[in-house]
Amino acid sequence: MKIRIEEDILSGTGAEIMDQLRARVFDPTEFPDTESYIWFLRNNVVRTTGLDFPLPEGDVEQQARMMFSQLAKVGVLTILED
Repeated sequence: MKIRIEEDILSGTGAEIMDQLRARVFDPTEFPDTESYIWFLRNNVVRTTGLDFPLPEGDVEQQARMMFSQLAKVGVLTILED
């Protein structure tokens, strides 16, 4: 998977890209795992847009891909390759 956020292009699995984003922005101790970061991101998007972004329970890769899909719909990022 490849995504573009502004001028940056990130690649890897959905979960790997989420890890890259988490490492760029936060101290790793703030979010001990990728899933907690995904849910934090989801909650902030819901709060700021008023849109509901349902995520599947359990599978972090599916959660990451769904989050990227939702973010692409609101124009935050572009999915270049899946």
